[in-house]
Amino acid sequence: MEELLTLPGVGRKTANCVLGDAFGIPGITCDTHVIRLSRRLGLSANRDPVKLEFDLAEIVPKKDWTAFSHLLITHGRNVCRARKPDCPECPISKHCPSANHPELW
Repeated sequence: MEELLTLPGVGRKTANCVLGDAFGIPGITCDTHVIRLSRRLGLSANRDPVKLEFDLAEIVPKKDWTAFSHLLITHGRNVCRARKPDCPECPISKHCPSANHPELW
């Protein structure tokens, strides 16, 4: 992580992605989808990516960090979109405190 962060244009999001995908070192990639879905799912109230990364690291097993990030990103792109989440078609809506509550989006 420290070495990657010394490269121009590389922040924690990119470093975690590279570590997880290229080197098999678990990392939580906090992009816009992960931030949005973490809040909607009630996993964290933080909007700051670094703080959110550490919040998620406490509740997601380390071995699952990379896969968890990819799952949230894919879900955020395809189902739980920013402006119009598809709650009726969401496979996890019964576990989501924000499902069908636009005031919480």
